[in-house]
Amino acid sequence: MAPISKVITRLTPEQYLPSSGNCASKELAWSVSLNVALWIKVHSLNIQLVALNINYLDSRGEQSLLIDQQVQDRNGELLFSNLVKVPIRGPIEQVSLELQYQEPSFDFTLDELFIRVVEPPGGPEMRKTG
Repeated sequence: MAPISKVITRLTPEQYLPSSGNCASKELAWSVSLNVALWIKVHSLNIQLVALNINYLDSRGEQSLLIDQQVQDRNGELLFSNLVKVPIRGPIEQVSLELQYQEPSFDFTLDELFIRVVEPPGGPEMRKTG
């Protein structure tokens, strides 16, 4: 059975861009580190693996990166959190957070979302990564 995906939220540039801004060069490889935490209240009784991904578009096309995954085990809440380094080539856009799960009856509400850009030490200038 293929996983079911649901977009939780689309992010604004202020939520995912470093203070140096977006990259103008389509060939420059760079990255941004994001501290992400998502807390959901679960209203269905399933036992399944639930994954939180960040999806975005860069000059390579559509990209998806796993942030965290949890096993839903009849608990009424799930907390996803991680510090993720997002690899990017060129400008980044159309950034969203998405939950993936198996059971169509999975029902939840968003309780809290936290996203913070972690600036590199020594200043916010853009750094080439490869």
